[in-house]
Amino acid sequence: MFRRAWLPSLLLVLALAGCSRCGKEAGPTAGTGAAGPSRYLPRDARAAIVINDLGALGEKLARFQNLKVASFAAQLQNFSSAEGYVSAVMRQVGVDLRSRQALEAAGIAPGRGAGAAFLGGNRAVSIVGVKDADKLAETFGNFARTRLGATQRQEASVDGGNLVTFGHANAPEPALGLLFLKGTDYALLGAGPSIATLRTLATLPQEKSLSSEPVLAASLQRLPAERDFHVWIPGGTGSLVPAGTVQGLTLTGRIEERAVTLRADAPWPDTQASLAALDPVKASSDLAGALPADSFLVARFHGDPSHLDGAWPYLLGGYITRAVQKSGLDMKGEVLDNLKPGMVMGVSLSPTVNLGSGMPALDLRRTNPFRFVHLAALADTEDAAKTQGTLEKLPAMATDFGAKVEPADLGGGQRVYLTSYRAGEGAHFALGPNGRLVVASPKARLESTLASLAKPSAEGPVAEDLKDAGKDAAFSLVLDLRRLSDAVKNLPSEAWGIGGFAIKATTVRWLEATDDLRAVTLAVSRKEQALQAELSLRLTPGAQASTTTQPATP
Repeated sequence: MFRRAWLPSLLLVLALAGCSRCGKEAGPTAGTGAAGPSRYLPRDARAAIVINDLGALGEKLARFQNLKVASFAAQLQNFSSAEGYVSAVMRQVGVDLRSRQALEAAGIAPGRGAGAAFLGGNRAVSIVGVKDADKLAETFGNFARTRLGATQRQEASVDGGNLVTFGHANAPEPALGLLFLKGTDYALLGAGPSIATLRTLATLPQEKSLSSEPVLAASLQRLPAERDFHVWIPGGTGSLVPAGTVQGLTLTGRIEERAVTLRADAPWPDTQASLAALDPVKASSDLAGALPADSFLVARFHGDPSHLDGAWPYLLGGYITRAVQKSGLDMKGEVLDNLKPGMVMGVSLSPTVNLGSGMPALDLRRTNPFRFVHLAALADTEDAAKTQGTLEKLPAMATDFGAKVEPADLGGGQRVYLTSYRAGEGAHFALGPNGRLVVASPKARLESTLASLAKPSAEGPVAEDLKDAGKDAAFSLVLDLRRLSDAVKNLPSEAWGIGGFAIKATTVRWLEATDDLRAVTLAVSRKEQALQAELSLRLTPGAQASTTTQPATP
């Protein structure tokens, strides 16, 4: 019964699944003003979502069907194509969200926007624009009859509007309710126990509505105006955002031809000094060109490391923090204050990885990550002699980390510090030319990285079409899915273990089905007094779904 009661909410939820290639401009911001859907959604909801234009987002959902990965996923559900799968879902909902004309024929005014609020427990309410009240009531009546078996229709005039319900004979409560708001072109929708809430929302004072939420309004002002929808998650007790963290989290979504982007904004609860690390230093070094060319993941930090004093324990975790504190190392004075802005890190796939041994345990104490990936990280230092002094302390400090660090010479006067622990090789350290700190693993990667520093800077591993990712942010990350896919495909046969030919064939077919997906990028910075992040899925332009792709079977 719970599953059936939630089916009406798909009218809104499915629209948000529309990762697409449309490139069409976002619709009007109907959901942000006092007269839009936000006016009748409660501020105290556990989460709320507002869609600017249901028709525009539905059309983008239709474009999503053309992605090869969508068609491949549909075939795994025994559908011949993504279009067939989505059409089947739309038939269950009763309205084809992919078509503005179909929405209007169902009595919905898609350009007025839509929204939903999740109230906790099994309760959720939705709001849609109304083009034709009689048609909308008929649409939901058909849904209630065919999907919920609710054939009894009742109408009642209530405070704030006209309530239409659909239920079963002699049932204690109706299964579906539709409340047409008096004096507006909107209707509230609820199922089961949520129907009682519709009357309250119909007379909700504006100051208690989402349209009067000051934290949300401030976040939307800081975020780009171009968006297809936004999500509000308040902070506090009982919220999805833990109490004692931020006042609230605002997310916005933007769907374009080449990317699906999610942006986040949260007012920072701590001092502004603690946000200083997220101010990019424009004069910082760009060391990405010195990273290995096969790096599929590149992270860059253009903030001032000296401002990370309060954050590094959270970034490194409790185990490493306790070990650092026990060792007596002055993390701020000896390390952070001595690093220049512009640190970079590159991760590449190990050519000797064994993919036939199954998934590793995600615990550094049990699984050595450098059996699967190679690491190279670079940072310029303020004082090379001070950095060398810190490196010389590593052998004595290593026991606090459960590891062993041994100094060694590579020749030519190059001193390195090689790390090992119970699971194998660890991260090795060296001070390269011009006071450049190098952290890498395995040893061969350390040696090749040091050798590359003696040569002129190369293009680096970040592809030309991805260089704009996070260019104005303090922290950015680029996961090149195409390079990762190529690296997996080019692994030698021994990397796949016994029976590897079958495992490789299956894996390659999966990868080929996802070649519409270009990259994942992340950027983190601050704006005014808020923490902001941007997560984007980049898509390959012009890629079309393949009708011949068959799902791989293990």
